[in-house]
Amino acid sequence: MALTACSSDDSTVGIRNAADINSPTSASAESPYLVKIAQNFPSCEAIGATLERYIDGLTPAPGGIVSSQRVNCVWEAAAGEPPSGLRSVEVVVEPETVTSATAAKTGLVVLPDSAIEAAGGFAHSMPINMAGTAFTATGVELPQASVSITVGGRDAATVLDPAGGVAVAKQLLGL
Repeated sequence: MALTACSSDDSTVGIRNAADINSPTSASAESPYLVKIAQNFPSCEAIGATLERYIDGLTPAPGGIVSSQRVNCVWEAAAGEPPSGLRSVEVVVEPETVTSATAAKTGLVVLPDSAIEAAGGFAHSMPINMAGTAFTATGVELPQASVSITVGGRDAATVLDPAGGVAVAKQLLGL
């Protein structure tokens, strides 16, 4: 069971398709950030090494991809896990980006980070707490790259803090 909050399979997909997407590239163009990620982290297993604490005990979901066009890696609770142990982690990197104006309209909290800002981007987070479930969706938007890291589950202690999400995104992006 995937508990993702900011994937292309959920209602936030409109954020990525907004008219004010801030990328001079199209989805088919190659992002230098994605090329670098694919070279430095050639598999979901390699990406997972940046998230060890959060994916410990989770199983990689089938269909993970790391390429110079897109990254989509998901880790889920094993089949038969009791409801109290359900959790998942998702990392998505795409060439399209979201503007800070769109982020503000959608309730994302912009996080200051000098390295990301120096690269022409911004970081954002959206903690979501519902009865019995907690998620944190953290993102970094740069020209030609958008990184989204979503961690969620029944145990709020397993949720990635926004600063931790930004640190993982910066590691993937080489910032």
